[in-house]
Amino acid sequence: MKKFAKMAALLFAVGMTFSAFAGCNVADSGDNTGGGGGNNGPLEEVEKGDYTEFVKLKVDGGGANRAYNTTTSLEYDKYSNPYPYNTLEALIEEWNSKNSSTYGYYFALEESSINNERDTMVPQLNNKTAPEVCYYLPTTIAEDQNKGWFYDLKTVMESPNKYSKTGEAGSVKWKDLYSSEDYGGFFSPDGQLFTVALEKNPIGIMYNKTLFEAAGITETPETFKEFMEVQDKLNAYAKSVGRADKGMSETYITPFFSKYPWYDSYIESSLMGPYLQYLDVINVDGYVDAEEFARGSVKKHNGVALYSPKSALMEEVYRLIQITTKYYPSNFEGYYTEEQFVEGNIAMLEVTGGTIRDIESQIAMLKSSEQFEFGVFPYPVLEQGTGSEYYTTMDASYFVRRGLSGYSTGWAITNSAMAKDTENGDTRCVDACVDLLQWLSCKENNDKMVNDLAWAIPLSGNTEYEHFKSLAAAYEADADNAKSVAWASATVGGNMNKDFYDVTVNLRKELINGKKTISEILTALNSSFMSQVNVLYKANNWDANAWPEYPEELK
Repeated sequence: MKKFAKMAALLFAVGMTFSAFAGCNVADSGDNTGGGGGNNGPLEEVEKGDYTEFVKLKVDGGGANRAYNTTTSLEYDKYSNPYPYNTLEALIEEWNSKNSSTYGYYFALEESSINNERDTMVPQLNNKTAPEVCYYLPTTIAEDQNKGWFYDLKTVMESPNKYSKTGEAGSVKWKDLYSSEDYGGFFSPDGQLFTVALEKNPIGIMYNKTLFEAAGITETPETFKEFMEVQDKLNAYAKSVGRADKGMSETYITPFFSKYPWYDSYIESSLMGPYLQYLDVINVDGYVDAEEFARGSVKKHNGVALYSPKSALMEEVYRLIQITTKYYPSNFEGYYTEEQFVEGNIAMLEVTGGTIRDIESQIAMLKSSEQFEFGVFPYPVLEQGTGSEYYTTMDASYFVRRGLSGYSTGWAITNSAMAKDTENGDTRCVDACVDLLQWLSCKENNDKMVNDLAWAIPLSGNTEYEHFKSLAAAYEADADNAKSVAWASATVGGNMNKDFYDVTVNLRKELINGKKTISEILTALNSSFMSQVNVLYKANNWDANAWPEYPEELK
């Protein structure tokens, strides 16, 4: 997932009409076969070969939606273990049996994942003791890029994936497994490539059809204005049935809620769309990275910064965020979102693939009389206009592609592998790690690995899960529009560093709870942004004199 929500983690479009309640689903009976379990009985344990003559390497099976580590139990249980899984472990064992004698190494899947937990991960990377293949979320890529923690995959990505069959994506160049629109976003500001993405991340809004019908809503919203009008109707319904007290979370109907600020990213990158061509100029890849944001704020044209957190554009971004969250419950910071949705207290909830599947399982565990229909729809697009606060005052001709937040769950080769090669005077350890990642990303194996867990979409796009298919279709339709841009293409909170990201998250909370005005938010945001620009400028030895000039039409 491109940096921002990739947190762990990664919107959008026009041109696609949805009929009433498109993609609705009745909660199933819990006979879920995700992970190979379900009614087919327990999975078989992976039989391991004897590799004691070779050196053991570790694989961290973390993921953006759900970790790919083997579940503690391999027996399906509707309540306690609806997604038994060991496909990654089986694929690793198959690789070991074919390749360990060639490289002198074999891989073992860790029992649990570090899952990008910095307090655990950073000391291991500093001491070169991290798993040789490790899940890494590149939200912190701008501050991590020069530390020697990860192997640069850029060159090997230009070569064929040896496991991709002739004619398949990846068979000519490994990088062909990914769309050109998104591949550019994998790189660090200084042009390094640290992760192999292993899945596509569905993203959208899940809604409670029962609440929609009760409020007289017959269609899912396609525009921001319609989205807010739906919220108003839901709140009016809540008032009519005595469920509109924000302080009573056990009964309050929340029209819309987001666990993470994903839709904020959609709004920001969409409104930044017209400026992308002027900011994305150092590494021209469809994304404004940390150095490009720094250039836009420091290098002036006509004495004015092209980018500033304290600007009319960012004021509009935060105005829309404030409107979007106007019906949040009083205790939103401690709100248990999935539980509240399952209990019928949230009408619309931002979701990624993992959350969709998790909530579906929870609804299936309810009594039959308590289950309800749900659906999923892509993010509403912004419209420029006047006469309503639900229109944007800015240029809304650009929009972020909806349905998928690009690619997610990237795995990196760490300095633990590089240290072994340095010690042995060869490249066999890194080569083995590259070979394993090629094995896991080729179509046949990647389809198995991802679809057996069923919480995301494999690189090939092959998925049979209804809601993933509908979101992927929205993405494909939006990608055909020349003015569509990539997820988080210009989202400053996710494209700088973790310290600044944390500031944006905390300021968002203060905006929602009314502790700060938009003006105060932007002042604090600007102060933190300029401070972190200075930190990154020094840490990465950026050369402001080498930054490209602005084009003539801006001078």
